[in-house]
Amino acid sequence: MPLLGQGTMTFWNDIEGDAADFNRWHSFEHMPERVGIPGFRRGRRCAAVAGGPEYFVMYETDGAATLTSPAYLERLNNPTPWTSRNQRRFRNSNRTLAAVSASFGHGVGAAQMTILLAPEAGRETALRRHLHATLGGLVGAHAALGAHLLEADAAASRIETAEKALRDRPDEVADWVLVIEALEQEALLACRAGALADAALVAAGARAVENAARYRLLHVLHAEDLA
Repeated sequence: MPLLGQGTMTFWNDIEGDAADFNRWHSFEHMPERVGIPGFRRGRRCAAVAGGPEYFVMYETDGAATLTSPAYLERLNNPTPWTSRNQRRFRNSNRTLAAVSASFGHGVGAAQMTILLAPEAGRETALRRHLHATLGGLVGAHAALGAHLLEADAAASRIETAEKALRDRPDEVADWVLVIEALEQEALLACRAGALADAALVAAGARAVENAARYRLLHVLHAEDLA
């Protein structure tokens, strides 16, 4: 299936110190807390295989409004002690709230890839059309289990919160994000060498490809799992 809902929160970070504590916190407290907020549908956490930062997290929501809702902001402004301890150890964070521009797929893949890119001024429509066709083709050709284009809301992404104040520096914010899911890492490598190569994306209208990294899935949690 494609992504659940029309909004996403994507987050990348390195962690300084105890990675085991970070992973326990994220699975047993943080992700259940987030997925329990009204409008949140599913969360995932992945660990880097190639490139970075070390972790990639994505939450799927009903829509963009969920990501600035009073219920979500209340949590962001009242971190638990365990959350506060881990947020202070985050490094190289990128937190991007986005609308789902295109989404194709058949579930969540064990192998995941994120590509951060920005459209060249005046070529946004052309790049969007190209990516919609390309991503659908990757899933249709069985090269990927899922392929998604996310377009950031920069203003919403930069709302200040108590959690942000705990981190070592302001979060980066992406322009557009591609998320590709596959059975195995080799399929991601093939996508990256072909339709999603830097040269192909720039030719289609990208100003720059800012970062590309591959990940392995660690944990997926649905809102229904908390019932």
